[in-house]
Amino acid sequence: MKLYRAVIRFLRIINQLYFVEISSTGREHVPERGPVILAANHPGSILDSIVLATQVHRTINYLARSGLFRFRPLAALFKRLGAVPIYRSHETADSMQRNEVVFAKVHELLDAGGCIGIFPEGRNSPPTRIGPLRKGAARIALSAEARHEGRLGLVVVPVGVNFENRGFLMSAVLLRFGAPIEVSDYLELYRRDPSLALTRMTEDIKHALNQQVLTIEDARLGQLVDELETVFGDELGRRFEGMAASAGKAPPRQRPVKRWLWQMAAWYRRSTPESSRAFQRRMHSRKYIRDVLVEAWQVEPRRVVALRNRLERYKDHLRQTELREALGHAFDEPVKQRLIRLRMTLYSVLMAPFALFGLIHNIVPYMLARGLGRLGSDEAVRAFTLFGSGVLAFAGAYTLIGYGLWQHTELSLPQTLFYIAALPPTGFAALRYRRNVLIYRDRILIRTIFWDQRELVDLLRRERQVLHREFLELSDRTIGPETPGN
Repeated sequence: MKLYRAVIRFLRIINQLYFVEISSTGREHVPERGPVILAANHPGSILDSIVLATQVHRTINYLARSGLFRFRPLAALFKRLGAVPIYRSHETADSMQRNEVVFAKVHELLDAGGCIGIFPEGRNSPPTRIGPLRKGAARIALSAEARHEGRLGLVVVPVGVNFENRGFLMSAVLLRFGAPIEVSDYLELYRRDPSLALTRMTEDIKHALNQQVLTIEDARLGQLVDELETVFGDELGRRFEGMAASAGKAPPRQRPVKRWLWQMAAWYRRSTPESSRAFQRRMHSRKYIRDVLVEAWQVEPRRVVALRNRLERYKDHLRQTELREALGHAFDEPVKQRLIRLRMTLYSVLMAPFALFGLIHNIVPYMLARGLGRLGSDEAVRAFTLFGSGVLAFAGAYTLIGYGLWQHTELSLPQTLFYIAALPPTGFAALRYRRNVLIYRDRILIRTIFWDQRELVDLLRRERQVLHREFLELSDRTIGPETPGN
């Protein structure tokens, strides 16, 4: 398909401008020839199919919901690219009859050794996890293999599509291809009990997808729980203990002899009542922090991100406080550590002009695309809008800059083209500069020169109080005020 190859080559160029990085692992699991179904999770709507198609050398015939084919020009383009519409009962009254034709088309493609792309969730993945899978992928696979009495050799390859962030624009993407699932392994069960075979294969596909999908936000939430627990200590647990004491009855007074015997017995116990209470406070604090963050991520993710950013600033200032004290002993460190600090300090200074150049020329189209993308209430619409508006915004900005330079400066045409060609890489340089500074900021010595130790300590105290207050406000807004029963 010449049109398919031409579109994929164009999209590979666009992907380089739209995403910071696209990488993949396990592509050897996709057979070079023969029938195969690529079953992927669906976090990014149409972006998932675009990224997957540009990373697989085979032509992928996607199964897509019929709503995408309502606009005739798009429907004609999708069909030319090999996409096959799937009809749902709430979209059309004769969905069953239409899908019989669809299944026949899919069987024809698989019989010819084709590659089918399907998103078994049937809708966008919920944040932080894979949603329930529909049985369509298993039904297509088993019916196709059964038609050939197990000799078709069809396999299902699970594909995990992992975006660094759900904002999509300027995100990094990782595709993970899992080991193929042999459809013929389920054929005997399919002959005896088709319903059970469909259920079991669907469960196995979901298990395989879970192995390939890196629930990045889950991992970040887990890290955030650990870090907040470290910052707060057992403070939340002490609040719980105090409320439990005030809510319950006062402990009964013990007789002097009995109290003396309990104190004597404490010498032989491996744990004391106080150590047990401290352990319970820590466990309660950790559970409470995690419950709040998990619930808040579902309903108010921006507040969780804001809390995470504030925690990062607190940790940054904590490092500066420690580093400021350690600067006087810098020459006692191993040579390698001193060289790393020197290298990162030089990097932060020397790369700053290039990063600033990239920021100045790319910030307007970036903010424009990001703003337009937020207009969509549905995540699928938002992802598509971000992609389209990002392409148009950056292309339009670069065109205007080039035209302005050519018309109003003394630069020649080759010099103007060279200037424009420098804009995308310097834009990415600005993003990477920000990343590197955030990651290695504790090793950049110049950042601590203008801080006084007392000022840093006072700042830490204030920021910790703000962290605690914002977390409790987040708790009240999500799971309600903390109670002893929680």
